[in-house]
Amino acid sequence: MKIDKKISDNILELSKIMDKNNLLEIDISDGKNSYRLKKISYQSNTINNFKDETSQQSLKKDKPDTKDSSLKSPLVGTAYLCPEPGSKAFIEVGQTVKIGQVILIIEAMKTMNEITADRNGVVKKIFVKNETPVEFGEPLVLIE
Repeated sequence: MKIDKKISDNILELSKIMDKNNLLEIDISDGKNSYRLKKISYQSNTINNFKDETSQQSLKKDKPDTKDSSLKSPLVGTAYLCPEPGSKAFIEVGQTVKIGQVILIIEAMKTMNEITADRNGVVKKIFVKNETPVEFGEPLVLIE
């Protein structure tokens, strides 16, 4: 399917708007055509409006220096490093991961949220332990 320049430019502009407003998905219709844009990354800051400066500062003080290259928690919940008790972990240090690969699960309000790799690379460090609580913005995994 060939996309003309005007549609391509519109999609690019919508993508920028999604990034600016921390949207993961948007549906647009002009009467003739319908478009759905969906971001794959869980790096959304949809909860960012509810955070205050003091919680951001305390996170920076309490957590290891990750040079902002670590994958951070998009929500508050309980981290699970394997799909079910007793099974193999999603990832291990030294393992190569690809964009979109499930690296852990965060349970929030009885919903299991798959957290996926936001880049290709090698897992250098896993900051959380299985079945431990995580906060919004907390470093989860360092992928380089």
